[in-house]
Amino acid sequence: MSEKNIETYRQKLAQYIKLSSVSAKYQNIPETADFLKQTFEELGSKVQVFTDEKFPLVFADFPVPDEKPGAPTILFYNHYDVQPAEPYDLWHTDPWTLTEKDGKLFGRGVADCKGDLFARLTALKDYLDENGQPPVHIKFLVEGAEEIASQGIHSYFEKYADLFKTDLIIWESGKKNEIGQLVITGGNKGISCFELSTHSASIDLHSSNAAVVDGALWHLIAGIASLHKDGKIAVEGFYDGVEEPSERAKQLAHKMYYSPTKIKEEDHLEYPFIQGDDENAIKEALLFAPSLNIEGVSGGYEGESVKTVLPKQGVAKFDARLVPGQDPVDIANKIQKQLEKNGFGDVHVKFTMGVTPYRSDMDAPLIKQLITTAESVYGGEDKVEVLPTSAGTGPSYDFNHFLDAPIAAFGVGNAQSGPHAPNENVVIKDYETGIKLLEQFFSNLHEKEL
Repeated sequence: MSEKNIETYRQKLAQYIKLSSVSAKYQNIPETADFLKQTFEELGSKVQVFTDEKFPLVFADFPVPDEKPGAPTILFYNHYDVQPAEPYDLWHTDPWTLTEKDGKLFGRGVADCKGDLFARLTALKDYLDENGQPPVHIKFLVEGAEEIASQGIHSYFEKYADLFKTDLIIWESGKKNEIGQLVITGGNKGISCFELSTHSASIDLHSSNAAVVDGALWHLIAGIASLHKDGKIAVEGFYDGVEEPSERAKQLAHKMYYSPTKIKEEDHLEYPFIQGDDENAIKEALLFAPSLNIEGVSGGYEGESVKTVLPKQGVAKFDARLVPGQDPVDIANKIQKQLEKNGFGDVHVKFTMGVTPYRSDMDAPLIKQLITTAESVYGGEDKVEVLPTSAGTGPSYDFNHFLDAPIAAFGVGNAQSGPHAPNENVVIKDYETGIKLLEQFFSNLHEKEL
């Protein structure tokens, strides 16, 4: 690694952090896209900034060397938008100033995922300085709305997918887990978000009327309860089409670091795990099973002391985490049909947002080569955790659907990086090891193509 390049791109990362590109506020969005355009051009890339949608999409292309016409293509996906930094009073440093402290770099977006992008650019700069050209065809795709459900990304793919075609997608970010293993992940669960609501009157009534009139919340609560029975989701067709994980995927899940006992103690869980004490069953459910969750219920009086009213309406916010074979809108529709079948036709379902699930093939040749490289750089097979999907949600389905390429996510974060939280950070040693991993991966790709 070049110390000069590390320092140069650390300074550029500081400029990048200073651009408080909060998508929820449309703050510094065009300015940040312009900054990235300039940064990629300085590296010798052909850059296009697409502005068809509200949030610009930055695409940088480092073409395949002339003597390697059959070389594979690697596409790096990142996003330049970040979460708001509030509450500011909980930060120990200025969130918009990249600050080195206690062996870490602090700043909003440094772990999610501005630090990852500049670690990748540093590695590429090192390789280009030494070799004069990229090892294979390298592309970067950097969007500006990931933190608000990747608004516009689907439309961009519909128009420009042919430009983005690739053989491997390296996802935006990643981290080391609690025991210091680098985690390489290949996909995401999906999600269906919707609201259940019911109305029983035009105004809140005096609660004395409860002797003769049902309130909206009773109907809502009863309707919700009818969707869950004996610890399982009682919605007809909910599990239809669910794709079973392969034996290889299950084996990877069983190796995942996840301690139910530790979680139970640290989070003071009052209820047992749904799968009991079977640790492998818990891990499989976390990665491969769909779920139905009540995010919150509201209605009537929620202030201090007492207000004797019979609520006119009730609202419950839900999310369903989905696995391959399920569709977000279809799941919301099935919830509505089940409520009607159960006698709760007055409880209405309003779909609000959805993301389709995707699970990657971790035996894809380029992913296997990446895993082997990571094991070499990080010190052995036991230093790398490989997961076919994550329990969280992201827009990986659209990428695979339009580009037909496997996905691998990894990055420079750590278990205490705190993305989205105050004092977001990366460990400097992890940042530099991430650069080393990519440099070695580039070198291995080059040797394979010779």
